[in-house]
This record gives sequence, C-alpha cells and structure tokens, in this order.
Amino acid sequence: MSTLPQNKPQNNMTYKIECVVRSFLSIVDRVFALLAISALLGIIAVVLLQVVSRFMLPSSPIWTEELSRYLFIYLIVLSSGLVISRNRHVRLELFQAALNPVWTKIYHIFCHLLAGSFALYILPYAIKYAQIGRWQTSPALEVPMYWAFLSVSFFFALTAFYSFMSVLLILLDRDNQGVSS
Repeated sequence: MSTLPQNKPQNNMTYKIECVVRSFLSIVDRVFALLAISALLGIIAVVLLQVVSRFMLPSSPIWTEELSRYLFIYLIVLSSGLVISRNRHVRLELFQAALNPVWTKIYHIFCHLLAGSFALYILPYAIKYAQIGRWQTSPALEVPMYWAFLSVSFFFALTAFYSFMSVLLILLDRDNQGVSS
C-alpha cells in the first residue's frame, strides 16, 4: 500500500515538476557523459599514437602531448557536473551520519548552495581569464589558448548549474531522506 498522498494538487504538481527537471537533467547528463567519454577516447588514441610513433617511427609528433593535456583538462571539466549530479563530490561527512533526515537534507542544500554561489561569484573572473588567451597560441597545435583557458569558465558554469539543480531536486523530492514537501 502506498503511503504517498494521491489527490493533493500541490504534491501532484511538485511531482510533475520533479519529473520534468529529472528528464531535462538526464538529457544534459547524457550529453556531458558522451563528451567526457569522447575526451577520454581521444586521450587514449593520442597517447597510443605517441607511444607507437616513439617505437616505430624515426620521430614522434610534438603535438600529441599538448593535445592529450587539453583533452585531459576538458575530461575533468565535463565530468565535474556529473560528479555533482550523482552527489559524489568531496565534502565533509564526518558528522553527517549523526544528523537526522531533515538536517541531512538541510546540510546537502547548504553544501550545494555554497558551491554554486562560489562558482557564480568566480565565473566572471574566469571569463576574464579566458580572454587573456585570445592573444596567445599553443606552442605545438597553434590554436588560440582561449580554448584552454575557457575550460575554467566551463567548469564554474557547470558547477553552478549542477549545484543549483541539485538544490531544486532536493527541495522537490518528497521521498528523499523520508521528508515530505
């Protein structure tokens, strides 16, 4: 037998909003997971090319090390939002087990709001930092360093987005931690 209220309009509306938000986040998660997997596969291909070329060719391409470094940076950036959405980020959990479900929920909201607010605060500075790269090019690939520096802006934007979406989901989730909305 279900313990959830069946006919309350606000609960039904909350459930619909939660479903829409979860569906949207599922699509966004898949896009970023696909991009992160692509970056990882790119790293594997570039490093394999570098290793094979060192042993089988007279010289190895110079650009492989640089490209693998940039792919690694973007792998971390693209994965950062997925870490937040799955609640796997680093945070103080020393006293969390002693909290009751309501305080645990409040603690999670606080952590996400703190991380998201910090990311929003830093984001304009990260964008200014990326602008520095417009006048520089990478040594081997000769691409604008703007793309490497822009990874910092992407990181803080994803952190803010996923942190605030996590807060929204915690507030909408009636079954989370046994607390009803």
